[in-house]
Amino acid sequence: MNNFKITVCASGGGGNFEFLVMKQKLFDYKINLLIVDRDCGAIHKAKKYDLPCLFLNKSELRDQFFNKMNESIPADTNLIVLAGFMPILDSFIISKWEGKIINTHPSLLPKYGGKGMYGVKVQEAVMSAREEYAGCTVHFVNNMIDGGDIILQRRIKVNYSETPWQLGGRIFAEENILLVEAVRLLKSKLLTQK
Repeated sequence: MNNFKITVCASGGGGNFEFLVMKQKLFDYKINLLIVDRDCGAIHKAKKYDLPCLFLNKSELRDQFFNKMNESIPADTNLIVLAGFMPILDSFIISKWEGKIINTHPSLLPKYGGKGMYGVKVQEAVMSAREEYAGCTVHFVNNMIDGGDIILQRRIKVNYSETPWQLGGRIFAEENILLVEAVRLLKSKLLTQK
């Protein structure tokens, strides 16, 4: 039926985006657009699956970036997924899509979130603090960086024979699964709100 439409925003390799694409048919949702803010691997994934992709060059558009982004999000979108999207969303987009924008983060929030906490920096901080567990979170987006309500989390035991990169790789595999679980959960919730 595919009456649940998702716009994905990405800035990196597109791993979470691709995992969402691969699960579309199984969980009956449709990715209607990929928005990227830079030349990145996610663009190639969109081409591979013949999905529409919009490249909004943030460094060229500057203060018009979020206006263009807002105009570009299809009107029939039910959910916006930030999958490794680096720009911090403007508050007018957050309020317009309140309760319908989610983000992934490679830590067990509220720990190791906020400005500057992304990529391998998160796992370096986790390992420096000698945490027993690391993990990932899917949360709603609000005006605080990584501060929105938590939807789901997954945790794994930290293996100190690994590098932060290796730990990050294990967490990323969990993040793929968690993101699809969150979409499934929100799909039934948001469709009943219509």
